[in-house]
Amino acid sequence: MKVKMRRSGGNMVKITPATIPIIDAFERNEGCIMCSVWLKDEFQSMELVEDNEVSMDQAFRRDVADASGFCNRHMHVLYRTVFGGGIPDGLGYAMYVQDSIEKFHETIQTIYTSFNEVGKKSLNFLSKERTPQAVIESSGGKLEKMLQGTRICEICRRMLLADARRTRTLVDMVGHDEDFAEKFGKTGRLCYPHFVSAIQMVPTRRVKKKAVAAQLVAMELRCLKETGNLLADGGRASPEMAAMMIGGVEGLYCFTKKTSNPTVLAQAEGRGKR
Repeated sequence: MKVKMRRSGGNMVKITPATIPIIDAFERNEGCIMCSVWLKDEFQSMELVEDNEVSMDQAFRRDVADASGFCNRHMHVLYRTVFGGGIPDGLGYAMYVQDSIEKFHETIQTIYTSFNEVGKKSLNFLSKERTPQAVIESSGGKLEKMLQGTRICEICRRMLLADARRTRTLVDMVGHDEDFAEKFGKTGRLCYPHFVSAIQMVPTRRVKKKAVAAQLVAMELRCLKETGNLLADGGRASPEMAAMMIGGVEGLYCFTKKTSNPTVLAQAEGRGKR
């Protein structure tokens, strides 16, 4: 593929499909460049999963069902995107929800049947659920397993993979493109989570590792100082910028499975050990 060039702040930088999103976010200068692309990617992911061809794909729907639907954040983001007018067709959303409901119903129905048959099982000494108490205690674990699913949210998985590819590209750009590296060092921004990801990526790339790591560290120290100065000067945008620089954009790297209240689970497990 022929490599194009693009002027950025007076310098010419290499343009490839991998670098375009990063350069565009850098030129917009709206905080952490990786968070900016993350949010754009999140909306594009909503469009992807709502695409009729994707939502009708049985293999993809099995992956979503195995994760017990999407994570908490992406169930709500998808709902707001679809019913807020961002996507005209909500058929895919309805199908994913229906698949999850059917799995939940099947699990709950099995437990309900166990409640009704516990008396009959009382003579079965091989069963661990010979009493109502035993059925109740085992139900929590079964429901928790269903709630969590066997894999992470499909949207999270795709976004994490894309973010890793972009982090790799950013490190390569800093390591191989002197013009971009100089400009990024002076005005670029990375939130703390993306900074950590970039540092972790450096040892895996064919770059001058010490130089790239040093440049990333110097950039992040500047970002933190600038954020502190904004807070000291006051202004409505300062707290929001501080939150983004410290924790990243809302939902960043929140790829945990759905779960019940962990403190309740810990109390239940502690009671069972007594």
